[in-house]
Amino acid sequence: MNIKTFDLNLLKSFDALLEECSVSRAAARVHLSQPAMSNALARLRDALDDPVLVRTPQGMEPTARALALKGPVRQALLQIETALSAQPEFDPKTAQRTFVVAATDYMEFLVLPHLMRALAAEAPGIDIRVRSLQISAPEEPLDSGDVDLAFGYFADVPKRLNRRHLFTETMTCLVRADHPVLYQLWNVERFVGLSHLFVATRQGSTGLVDNILAERGLRRRIALVVPHFLVVPYIIAETDLIVTVNSRIADTYMRELPLKALPPPLELPEFPITMLWHPRSDGDPGIAWLRKTLVDICHDIDNAFHAGRARAEAAAGN
Repeated sequence: MNIKTFDLNLLKSFDALLEECSVSRAAARVHLSQPAMSNALARLRDALDDPVLVRTPQGMEPTARALALKGPVRQALLQIETALSAQPEFDPKTAQRTFVVAATDYMEFLVLPHLMRALAAEAPGIDIRVRSLQISAPEEPLDSGDVDLAFGYFADVPKRLNRRHLFTETMTCLVRADHPVLYQLWNVERFVGLSHLFVATRQGSTGLVDNILAERGLRRRIALVVPHFLVVPYIIAETDLIVTVNSRIADTYMRELPLKALPPPLELPEFPITMLWHPRSDGDPGIAWLRKTLVDICHDIDNAFHAGRARAEAAAGN
């Protein structure tokens, strides 16, 4: 018998026939019609070159060859059933695995220190690979399987991707701690009159601030454009430039360097920070664990942010 040409579906019929020793009862056992089971028996006889079941005064009985195959076939079917029904296990304390995540520079800065501390404590065998994320097309690396999940701000996401809201972000202006503007009337005219730093995460991109100013017939001077957030606080701390950045990253900057925050003098919309993953990974307990870990981290970051803002407002009120 050539296994390459053998119809493995016949194994289930074989198991039922050997168990019931009756074509009609075997058909009912596997939810086939009696003619379909008769056809399966004929095909088994041809493939095995053996009658499989023979008629005797006591009814249908299996042949010696069929009896020899009964145990191995039953065991093979049980192993297949177990493999298909069992959920793969994932124990973060012992797992040895690498996950690939795609993130914007902002989310790398905000989340990765917390994530690596969590992994060191809870999952020492887990490694992370981060890929730069094109926020205009987050679906591409997820569809291809190049990354396990992505997180950041996405203006338009295909409905086929799964998503989880992490937190809602706002914008804050930052200047050096002794900037002259801190002692002047703060309004949109003063804002436009300053020299600005702009973080362009995509080549040729324009800022939300510039679009809103343009609607009001205003334009700011962008004296410096950089492609990432890493150098921003150091430049702001040493110059008269002003930058408008995400509020949570602004708070991080102010903990490290002598910087002061100012509220944007024009109304800027809030925007959601979201985690994305492909539905095919829903059954992967390792990726599910990583998603939960990141959700918990972002929840803690969000709580710390609001608590810090509440303390600052209370101190200002006193």
